[in-house]
Amino acid sequence: PPPAITCVMHVSLAPFIVAPGASAQKPRLRRARGTGRFGLSRRAVVRVAASDEDSPGSSAPAEEPTSSSSAYGGPNMYADSQAISPPSPRRVFLGALATAGLALGGNFLGITGKLLNGVPDVAESLRLDLIYPVGGFKRAYNPEKGYEFVYPEDYLGDATMVARAANQREAMNPLDPPALGDVPKPPKIFGQTVQEPQSAFGPMGGTGEENVSVIVSRSPPGGFKLDRFGDAQNQAEWLLANILAPPGSGKTSELFDAYTRTSGGGQKYFTFEYTIKTDAWYRHNVAVFTEKGGRLYTLVAQVPEVDWGRRRDEFRRVADSLKVFVPTG
Repeated sequence: PPPAITCVMHVSLAPFIVAPGASAQKPRLRRARGTGRFGLSRRAVVRVAASDEDSPGSSAPAEEPTSSSSAYGGPNMYADSQAISPPSPRRVFLGALATAGLALGGNFLGITGKLLNGVPDVAESLRLDLIYPVGGFKRAYNPEKGYEFVYPEDYLGDATMVARAANQREAMNPLDPPALGDVPKPPKIFGQTVQEPQSAFGPMGGTGEENVSVIVSRSPPGGFKLDRFGDAQNQAEWLLANILAPPGSGKTSELFDAYTRTSGGGQKYFTFEYTIKTDAWYRHNVAVFTEKGGRLYTLVAQVPEVDWGRRRDEFRRVADSLKVFVPTG
């Protein structure tokens, strides 16, 4: 048989090749997808049979462009897009795992706190409530001073208390020469000098009227025991009459409750609930006193009397949460 010649051209020559004895055909035009223009096929394979005999059957018919054309905008553009392989299951799993980790770590929509509400003991033992609120409270933990307690989750670090503590530190180490007059002495509670709080929390935008704070002061040489003032009731009455609202101070006080709480290790905590009233303000307080290792720990939660009903249960929970331990500092 005569050899076959295969021609690959960018413009189809099939419409122009006419076998002897065959009638000429008009070239086929194609409409470009998405346009109103016509044009010749971009690519075609033409087989021409070389033969000594001019016979109508000696010429191979032209092949039309196959449907597998990959030209952009071709008839299989949508099918090609569907042929993209889906993401691997491993990537999907790692992406979902990373998203869940970010949501839990950032407490997205409070989901972490809600999960920890079911295991409060685990959250406390792992100190997770230092970051995430559990049961509506977060934890303050000071290992250097040896205490911890919880406070309402909507409280922030009290800026007023922080500023006062900074001013006191500056007064203790002044750059200016000391004043010639009498320097006012800091107040005392149970014979101990009252320091500025080591921890203080209050509502955002507060003025210091409502807050929870802890003060740690050293006991005098020879030791100090709260028991020497009697039971909790006697201690509270003495504290109000001699320190917090003494005669002539313009303050009046009222004691509502006084009790002693003892921890599993035998540590005693004395809790007092009372009010103090002046012409300018009227506050409701819950105070807790305890002594360990020559240090007196004082927790005070105070709120304006008009807001006591809103904070009553929270403040009592705060008072019962105070724990002291051997400090690291």
